[in-house]
Amino acid sequence: MSKQADTENIAIDSLAELKSEVYELTGNPISVWAVAATIESLGIREIDAQQEFGYESIFDLAQDIYASLKEEVKESGTSETEFIVEEELSLFSGWDQFKLFLKYYSRGLLFSLPMMSQIAAVLLFRYSLWAWLEFNEAQATVVAFGTITAFVITGGFVQVLGRSVSSYMSSKNYFLAFEATKEIIKKGVWAIAGAVILFYVLNIIIPFYPNRMLILGLIYMVLISLLLLGSSILYALKRRLSILVIIVAGTVLVIFNMDVLNMGIYVSQWTAMLATTALLAGYAVFYFKFQIRNKQQNIVAQTLPEPEVRYYINFRYFLYGLSYFLFLFLDRILAWSAGEVPPPYIIWFNTPYELGMDWALITLVLSIAVLEYSVHAFSKALIPLQEKASFSQLKQFNKYFKRLYLKQLILLTVVGIISIVVTYYAINSLVVFEDTIPEIRDFFNHFMTTKVFWIASISYLFLNIGLLHALFFFTLSRPAFAMYSLLAGLVVNLGVGYICSRMIAIEYATIGLLAGSIVFAAVSGAMARKLFKRLDYYYYSAF
Repeated sequence: MSKQADTENIAIDSLAELKSEVYELTGNPISVWAVAATIESLGIREIDAQQEFGYESIFDLAQDIYASLKEEVKESGTSETEFIVEEELSLFSGWDQFKLFLKYYSRGLLFSLPMMSQIAAVLLFRYSLWAWLEFNEAQATVVAFGTITAFVITGGFVQVLGRSVSSYMSSKNYFLAFEATKEIIKKGVWAIAGAVILFYVLNIIIPFYPNRMLILGLIYMVLISLLLLGSSILYALKRRLSILVIIVAGTVLVIFNMDVLNMGIYVSQWTAMLATTALLAGYAVFYFKFQIRNKQQNIVAQTLPEPEVRYYINFRYFLYGLSYFLFLFLDRILAWSAGEVPPPYIIWFNTPYELGMDWALITLVLSIAVLEYSVHAFSKALIPLQEKASFSQLKQFNKYFKRLYLKQLILLTVVGIISIVVTYYAINSLVVFEDTIPEIRDFFNHFMTTKVFWIASISYLFLNIGLLHALFFFTLSRPAFAMYSLLAGLVVNLGVGYICSRMIAIEYATIGLLAGSIVFAAVSGAMARKLFKRLDYYYYSAF
């Protein structure tokens, strides 16, 4: 036998062995993409496909193996017993689905409980970690400046942190999750420091606040930013109850400082925020180290990807997170910088406007919790179904998930409308106490509050639809879809909000929020439609 014949026999044996391994991992493969991805996961490179198997590329090799496996499946009669998509996924009764909805909707609400605890603390005790009912408009402006800038500055880092930690946590690699967390937090702290310097120097060149107001605002900005970074670690680790307990403990410290130690509102809140941040960070470090030691992970050879690689992977997530919080607060910036009578400084807190936005925020909290269930329903169906669907069922596969998406869209819309109606009448029912409780009388004292509530709450309904699409994009590693959709909404929010707040009245800055939310929902919806048409492709190319 010639040497060439021996080489060909070896290639044939290797190909048969590879085909067997692919079949063990994929079963009846859904597409050539699935086979190609499986071949690459086995460590076979382009050069191996050429030298060891005699093919031009991995994709050519995958096409041959896919065709061979399909022929074997057909000959074995497997096609007669192919599962039907609808039957395979009708695993739960309506009651089971309802119980799953309650479970994950409750988890979604738990995500918002730390924020709701702050609202409750203000209503019951007049204090929270960075709010106080007795703040005058100048003090409220200082705190609002610190709060808005803190959320915008840290938004990108929070998004990247959530993505990076969840990615490593999916493979139970706590060591690299910890290393990534330290790197991101370090960059976040540098960004905060840079923002302090930038605002201070800018205020010297173009004074937009008195120096004392600016310094107070910068202190709140730094402390709230650190608090947000600390809590984002535990959110990424899904330690939501721990966050709630620590935030409540910090709020209790504010009350103790004010009512027992008489420390004054600024010092009381600053020390409480520092203590809360320390507890959040300390718990995170303890959790990581405990898990690393408990899992007995080999950390000697583990390193994070190169900085250039991390930048390429994460910059879209960063821009999305930054844009998201800028989108949420842009209407306030536009409203508070306009008016028939110019505000005393560049941005001046407007109480009736803020009350309307806070009222609408309740509707956002009640409806955004649905997203926890929606992403679970999508992920739970996607993985098992793609493993069993045959090539001939790709249309059925994609059609099923389009219907699943429409069901989630309808569910979110219904819950959103119910939350708006319930919130409106629940808050309005408090009007009976306006003669006995001054704060309630002040709440209903201005027409602007109710007008802002209605426009903002409808805006949040469309915002939630856009966020639903974004969650699907992130699940399938398509952050660019989410980023570009939100950037389009942000531009519209700015343009429409600026014109309406200047040409009509300041409360119509919310029209910009509404228009931007509609654009975000529409653009992301068009991209979602494209995604669900070829879900099989987007799923396999995501990993």
